[in-house]
Amino acid sequence: MSVRVSFLKSGKTVTWDDRLESIVALAWENDILIETDCEQGFCGICKCRLVSGEVDMEAQDGLDDNDLEDNMILPCVSVPKTDIVIDT
Repeated sequence: MSVRVSFLKSGKTVTWDDRLESIVALAWENDILIETDCEQGFCGICKCRLVSGEVDMEAQDGLDDNDLEDNMILPCVSVPKTDIVIDT
C-alpha cells in the first residue's frame, strides 16, 4: 500500500518514497519548497501543521507545548505512517 503526502499550499500530492529520510526530502524532490536550517529537529524553522494522518517524528526539540497542541510537526525529521495532509 502506498502512502500519499499532500502539501496544501502547493496543491501537490505525491507518493512517499521509502528511500528518503524525511518529508522535507520528499518535498524538495518534487519541487516543493520547505525552508529548513538544521534539518535535525532543533531549530523549528520547518514546522508546519499536520492537518490529517500520522507521522513518525524523530525529534521534537524545535516544538513547544503550544505547537504540539496545535498538531505541528517538523517535516525535516518526520516520515509519514499513513496518508497525510500538511499545511505547507
